[in-house]
Amino acid sequence: MKFQRYSDKCFAVISDGPEETYLAGTALGRVVYPGLLILLKGTLGMGKTKLAQGIGHTLGYERVKSPTFIIMSEYEGTVPFLHVDLYRLEEEAEIDSLGIEEYLEDGYAAVVEWADRWPEAPENGRIDIEFETAPGGCESRMLTFTSHGGGPREAFERLAEEIKSMGMTK
Repeated sequence: MKFQRYSDKCFAVISDGPEETYLAGTALGRVVYPGLLILLKGTLGMGKTKLAQGIGHTLGYERVKSPTFIIMSEYEGTVPFLHVDLYRLEEEAEIDSLGIEEYLEDGYAAVVEWADRWPEAPENGRIDIEFETAPGGCESRMLTFTSHGGGPREAFERLAEEIKSMGMTK
């Protein structure tokens, strides 16, 4: 896995396959805090659910599944975890009715797949992760992380250290 820092608010990771995407999720899971919103953006089959599974596993949830058909899954624990998939939702009102912001206020960390469908997502306390195909093979992905607000900047620094400590800085 390759790591490239662009600024104090943005960096990218090149993942060579699903296992490395999962590992990036486990690193992110170690810096998750209550109220953090993580927005995952990218086309079908890019690894969004695999990253969410890595986050969930680190938070102590063994069976994190794609919520495509059920839309939203709640996991209770030390850091309550909300996993949302907006793929099947088309209207802003449908997204608002999920109450994601209320979950954040109640201390949940939330991971939202297909977040490009939620243009009115809160700006503060948020990390966006854009998934794109990367050179190097059909399973290679570039994950670009961007922080919004004060809390994620500290988490960003800790995440960079987590990635380095895992030997992911080729």
